[in-house]
Amino acid sequence: MTYPIIDTHQDLLLHITRRDLYPQGQWQTNFEMIKRAGLKLVVATAFPVPSEENYFNPISNDLIEKEFDAYSLQGTQPGWMLVTQASDIARVLALEGPIGILMHIEGLNVVDENSFERLEQWYQKGWRSLGIVWNLTNPLGGGTKDPTQGLRPLGRQVIEWAKEKQMVIDFAHMNEPTFWDVVKIMDRPIYISHGNCRALCENPRNYSDAQLRALADSGGVIGLFFAKTFVTGKEKPGTISHVVAHVEHLLKTIGDEHIALGTDFGGIISGFVDGLESLEKLPDFFQALRQAGITEMTMEKLCYQNAARVLTAHLSL
Repeated sequence: MTYPIIDTHQDLLLHITRRDLYPQGQWQTNFEMIKRAGLKLVVATAFPVPSEENYFNPISNDLIEKEFDAYSLQGTQPGWMLVTQASDIARVLALEGPIGILMHIEGLNVVDENSFERLEQWYQKGWRSLGIVWNLTNPLGGGTKDPTQGLRPLGRQVIEWAKEKQMVIDFAHMNEPTFWDVVKIMDRPIYISHGNCRALCENPRNYSDAQLRALADSGGVIGLFFAKTFVTGKEKPGTISHVVAHVEHLLKTIGDEHIALGTDFGGIISGFVDGLESLEKLPDFFQALRQAGITEMTMEKLCYQNAARVLTAHLSL
């Protein structure tokens, strides 16, 4: 059987516009590949890469805005739409529904207490998903390369603003202190757009069993992702079977109500899992899951049902 697919994380526009960042030359994703692969909703990042990769360059905000404009334009094309409210989730999942784009910021690095007017302008453009940090600590909180910095006061203000706007709050890339600080102020399921199991791959970008259980207790979801560095480690080879092992650990630890698909296609620069180099390989992944004994009921939950439930909860509170 085939199911609608929600992908909770792609660096989609970065992959399309900055081909110089991908020396291997192959396509991981693009709008046509999304359509061919049967995806019904993609959470797509505005992820600015300024010159010299200075992520705190003020031009970053202009780059974010430019990417939002590009996604908005794509959302006007036949068969596409921007997802901005809970009812849009059901619309894109309908049999003949359009493909949805949910606009996401991955790391709000250039922000201060005077930034809320600009955030409001981005909201009016259709922005609905926020990850306050990427790998780097910023004015909002601690990223995964910093083991100590927790949520900062401005970060709390921004999250409270986003909650009032019924936006999706993404825990991906938070370090542990920031993760637990944000858990304390959340009034909705914990949502990790893309992350794997630290029990199988020791990396601060992955999640401990304690974090995963907190996610499950909240009714949340984690999107499994395919960057080899976070499947087996930077120096070790990775195969589809290693990704399946992460699925099996999640099922054992938190159950099948809390796992989704967050491929990170478009953002995989550090190395691929063999056999999972692009959206075109998703059928091979699904086949491997079935061969490992994953039931059709669980497959349906992983492909779209769990993500739809949690995204709807964030957009409708």
